[in-house]
Amino acid sequence: MRDTLRLSYCTALAASLALGACSGGVTPAVSPAGAPHGALLRPNSTTFYGCPSFKGHPYDDVITNARVDKHSADYINSMIQAGNTAGFYASIGNEQINLADKNTPLLTVQPKVKFHQFPVPYPWLSNFFIEPTSDHHAVVVQTQSCRVYESYGTTYASGSLGAYCGANWKLRGHFKAMPPGTPSAMASGLSLFAGMVRWEDYQSGAITHALDWTAIAHTVSEDGFVKPASDTDHLAFYGSSAYQLPYGARLRLKASFDTSGLGPQATMVIDAMKTYGIYLADTGTSSNGLYFSNEENGENPWSWSDLSALDQIKLSDFDVIKLPKLQSAP
Repeated sequence: MRDTLRLSYCTALAASLALGACSGGVTPAVSPAGAPHGALLRPNSTTFYGCPSFKGHPYDDVITNARVDKHSADYINSMIQAGNTAGFYASIGNEQINLADKNTPLLTVQPKVKFHQFPVPYPWLSNFFIEPTSDHHAVVVQTQSCRVYESYGTTYASGSLGAYCGANWKLRGHFKAMPPGTPSAMASGLSLFAGMVRWEDYQSGAITHALDWTAIAHTVSEDGFVKPASDTDHLAFYGSSAYQLPYGARLRLKASFDTSGLGPQATMVIDAMKTYGIYLADTGTSSNGLYFSNEENGENPWSWSDLSALDQIKLSDFDVIKLPKLQSAP
């Protein structure tokens, strides 16, 4: 079904974003001032307002001893050769998880492209947060049914909710990959919520799940993905190597990466990269980005002076975990 008008279910975005379907990745935010809030330990860091976050494989897997792919160095070097030489970036202040309950009205999401439909209505209030930068992500967690609803290119006006693409999942079960060729709020079809650094993670004292990573555009596979991903953004690979890292690839930061002298927020993220890894989930313009969410009230609690240390991390500091069977997006 792929042609010049349909590079994925959300291809109509390509003309306006020049980054392909349902992508755009992490947009740098204005760096906030101030010191980090104190960490308040919570007894259970594996739930979000009482809801589990995809318990079990794949996001919760500890991968400290997972087998490295035999072509790990080839994949990493190909990305660097294609132009990915940047460090990592904490996108803070741009995302927030909206909380819904049984009384929250349900709205039918009006699709902005005919190739992507929304099979269920989304719980929505007029004051719900939509990412203010170009991706316009929206994330809603219904805390009684424990279901997450995600969308990309989201708009709300005059009682009408619209989006280019998105997905919803039950949080009480395992994360389930969508059918091949299906994006989510990200090009890969992965869950933005599942791989986001949440303020609740920091309050609990540790991140206990894998993170979503948005790589620099044109440095990853144009059509290839591996589970748990289900799609790509179909952007041309700018390198010359045959080893193009597929969406859904899981990378692990090398245990030798030194965190001496780093702040608590950066250290927490780095520890998660070593223990749970990062999933290639999307692409952006000029950074290797990680998604961070604000507090429930919309306040941005993150410290830029702390998290800016993530720029020290380069792709050469990672190993690619053994890849599942490669698939090609239609």
